[in-house]
Amino acid sequence: MPPRRGARRGGRGGRGRGAGRVQPEVQPVAQATDPAAPVTHADLAAMEQRFRDLIMQMREQQQPVPPAPAPAPAPAPAPAPAPVPVAPQVVPDQLSAEAKHLRDFRKYNPTTFDGSLEDPTRAQLWLSSLETIFRYMKCPDDQKVQCAVFMLTDRGTAWWETTERMLGGDVSQITWQQFKESFYAKFFSASLKDAKRQEFLNLEQGDMTVEQYDAEFDMLSRFAPEMIATEAARVDKFVRGLRLDIQGLVRAFRPATHANALRLAVDLSLQERANSSKAAGRGSTVGQKRKAEQQPVPVPQRNYRSGGEFRHFQQKPFEAREAARGKPLCTTCGKHHLDRAPHQGRVFATNKIEAERAGTVVTGTLPVLGHYALVLFDSGSSHSFISSAFVLHARLEVEPLHPVLSVSTPSGECMLSKEKVKACQIEIAGHVIEVTLLVLDMLDFDVILGMDWLAANHASIDCSRKEVTFNPPSMASFKFKGEGSRSLPQVISTIRASKLLSQGTWGILASVVDTREVDVSLSSEPVVRDYPDVFPEELPGLPSHREVEFAIELEPGTVPISRAPYRMAPAELKELKVQLQELLDKGFIRPSVSPWGAPVLFVKKKDGSMHLCIDYREFNKVTVKNRYPLPRIDDLFDQLQGATVFSKIDLRSGYHQLRIKNGDVPKTAFRSRYGHYEFIVMSFGLTNAPAVFMDLMNRVFREFLDTFVIVFIDDILIYSKTEAEHEEHLRKGTARGRPTRGRKDA
Repeated sequence: MPPRRGARRGGRGGRGRGAGRVQPEVQPVAQATDPAAPVTHADLAAMEQRFRDLIMQMREQQQPVPPAPAPAPAPAPAPAPAPVPVAPQVVPDQLSAEAKHLRDFRKYNPTTFDGSLEDPTRAQLWLSSLETIFRYMKCPDDQKVQCAVFMLTDRGTAWWETTERMLGGDVSQITWQQFKESFYAKFFSASLKDAKRQEFLNLEQGDMTVEQYDAEFDMLSRFAPEMIATEAARVDKFVRGLRLDIQGLVRAFRPATHANALRLAVDLSLQERANSSKAAGRGSTVGQKRKAEQQPVPVPQRNYRSGGEFRHFQQKPFEAREAARGKPLCTTCGKHHLDRAPHQGRVFATNKIEAERAGTVVTGTLPVLGHYALVLFDSGSSHSFISSAFVLHARLEVEPLHPVLSVSTPSGECMLSKEKVKACQIEIAGHVIEVTLLVLDMLDFDVILGMDWLAANHASIDCSRKEVTFNPPSMASFKFKGEGSRSLPQVISTIRASKLLSQGTWGILASVVDTREVDVSLSSEPVVRDYPDVFPEELPGLPSHREVEFAIELEPGTVPISRAPYRMAPAELKELKVQLQELLDKGFIRPSVSPWGAPVLFVKKKDGSMHLCIDYREFNKVTVKNRYPLPRIDDLFDQLQGATVFSKIDLRSGYHQLRIKNGDVPKTAFRSRYGHYEFIVMSFGLTNAPAVFMDLMNRVFREFLDTFVIVFIDDILIYSKTEAEHEEHLRKGTARGRPTRGRKDA
C-alpha cells in the first residue's frame, strides 16, 4: 500500500482545530484522484513502490507477471502533469554459476563439520564424503572450496576465517589442494594418519565377530591403501588378521578375492557357533528324557549308523496343528506334508571321525574338473555330494536342485541340498568319468561318491584292501587304490598350543622351502628383453677403446719382477688348461715374452667351482697408487630415501670390459705350467683396478648419478619412487650401456 498523504485542506497554515492531522480515509493510487489535486512526489513514490513489489513477486515466482493496469484518467478541467514513467527492472532468468553449483551441491545433503578435534577420523570422513559428492556432481575445482566452506560451523568457521587470511584472503583464489592441506594439518595431521596406519597393520580379529572385524578392516584400510593395492594383498592382510582357528581353514581354500575370504570366514564362524551350541545342548538331553517321554505324539527318526530306529516323543506346535487337521506328515523330518516333503537322502560320513568309525569307506586325492580334491567313496551314501567350500574355491557353476534333497547324517542332523553341479569330470586311473554332484556343507571332504554313482559305474569297494574296482560293461575293468582315511590337519589356537607346550608336549617347527631354481630368461624381463644387445650371454670380444684406459705407473727405479709358478694339483692343472683356453678364445690374453711374470693360483667359489687368480702382490707393492675416491656407503644409502622400487645390474666380467694401455700390457704378464701370457684387458688383482673402473662408471652415468642411479665399482643400482617412473629410469640407465659397449647382467 502506498503511504498516506498528510496534506491539509482549507487551512491557511494556522493553528486551528484539526490543523496538521492526517485524513482518516486515503484513496488508493489506482482510483481516480481529485481533479483539483495536483500529482505530488508522494504519488510518484507510491507508484514506484508498487512496481517494485510486483517485480519482487515476479522474481520469487520465476515467471513473468503482467504489469499492473494504468490508473484511469479522471476528467479534469485543467490538464494535469503526466506521471513520470518507471522503468521496469530486468528479472534474471537464471542463477549465477556460484549459486548454481552451491544449489546442486546441497541437493546431495552434505553433512556439516563443527571443527571438533575429539574424533580425528570424523574430519577425514567428512572431507572424503565431500570429495565423493564433488565427483558425482562433476564440480569444477574453483567451486569446491566455496562449497566446503559453506558446510563449516562453529569452530570450523573460526578456523577457516583465520586460514583464509593466511592463504591470501580471497576464497576464489584458494585451490582445493591448498584447502585440503590446511584442513588435514589442523584436523587430521600426518602423525594421526600414521597412527591409524599402524592400527591397521596391527589389526586382528580377537574377540570381534567376523562381521565386526571386516567393518573395522574396511574402516582402517583407507589409511594404508598401498598395503592392499592388489586383490591378493587385500586377501592376505584380511586372512592374517583372522583368529587362528578360522585363519588356517580359510587359507586351505585359497580364496582369490576378499569377498570369498569373508564368506568363508563367516561360514566357518557360524559353523563353529553351531557346534558349540550342539555341544552345550547334549548335556541337557539326559535330564529332559523323562519329561520328553510324557509327550503323547511320537515322531520317529532313523539312525542310519546302526540301521535301527528310535523315537523322540516330542510334539512341536506345527505337528500339533497338522495332526489336529488330520493331514499326514513326513515320517522322516516331521515338518512337511507327505506331498510337500523334500526328497530323502543319507550319508554315512561327512568328516574324518565318522569315516574312521565306518571302516567301509575309501578315500583318495583325485582331479575334479582340473582341481585336486579329497574324495570319499561311500557305499552307504545314497547320493554323490560336493563341498560348498570346494565349489567356491574351484569357481564351479551350480544349478538349482528341484526338488530339494534332505540329507540325514550319522549324528542325526538333517541337512538340505539345494544346488547341484552337473557333468563334473573325475579322473580315476586314467579314465575320465562324469558325475552329477549335489552341493552340501562339508568340512573334511571335498567330494563324496555315493551309491548312485558307484552303481552306475559298476564299482565295488574292497574295505580290507582299500580298493575300488570298476567293471564297466563296454571296457576293461580297472582299480583305484585308496589312501585310507585322511583329512585336513586340525588347527588349534595359540593359547591351546601354549598350554600343551607348557605341559611337556613335543612341538615341531617346520617350514616349507621351494628348492627349485627359478628359470630367469631375457624374454621374461619386461624392460631387459628390449635390449638384447646390452645383455648378451657372453661378451662378443674385446671392448672398444675408450677415453679411460687402465694405465700402470711404477715407482722410479723399479725393475721387472718375475716369480716361479706355484705347484698345482692335477685337478687344478686340468681346470687351468680349460680357463686359459677360454681367455685365449675371447682375446682377453695373448702369449707373452715379457720379463715380468706373476704366478697363478685358484680360489674356490661358494658353488664349488674354481676361480683363476693372478698373484700380483709383489707387483702391486711397486705400483703408484691411484687416489681416485670411492663413494661412501652411507652417502649411497642417503640417496635412496623415499625410493620404493629398485633394480640391481651387475656387469658381466666387468673388469674385462676395460682395455689396458698398449705400453703397460707386458707388465700384466703371468707364468703358468702351460705358458707365459699377458692381459690385454684389465685383470683382477691389480691394485688400481677398482679406482680406474669407478672413474669409468662415473663418466658413463654422470648424467643420472644421485638422481636415479648410484654406482659402486661394477654394481649399478637404479631406484625410483613408483613403478611407472622406475620403468622409464630403467630404460634410460640400460640404454647407456650401448654406446660404451658395457655389457650388463640384470
